[in-house]
Amino acid sequence: MSQVEEMPSYQSETACCDAERILAKLYGDQQKARERCLQVCGRIKKIDEEDSGLEVKVFKALSDTTRLKILKLLMGGEMCICEIMLALKKPQSSISHNLSLLEDAGLIKERKNGRWCHYRLSDGAVIEMIRLATLFKK
Repeated sequence: MSQVEEMPSYQSETACCDAERILAKLYGDQQKARERCLQVCGRIKKIDEEDSGLEVKVFKALSDTTRLKILKLLMGGEMCICEIMLALKKPQSSISHNLSLLEDAGLIKERKNGRWCHYRLSDGAVIEMIRLATLFKK
């Protein structure tokens, strides 16, 4: 069995004890293993207590080329759905679906004006997030 398969999930005290035993073998130092295990167990407990559902929605929304293009279009200002359709050469159903995912993730906001729907970025942080993503490529 490989070391990865032997590693516990750190989700229970028993698992943490098992993890400490495995780390002690790897580090050759029981005290260091105990300290690191407590740190890791503390981190995972905090992560488990957090609701990461919104974060997952945001990253999922950003993981699609069409949705990213929509966000970049909206960086220039508010747009009607028909303008987005024309710019991306995609059918209304596809654009509506992608806009719905972006809105659900909190990245864009909709404004209705009669039978027209206009979309804009929900926050300046969206622009900053896109700019930061560009920096990761470099």
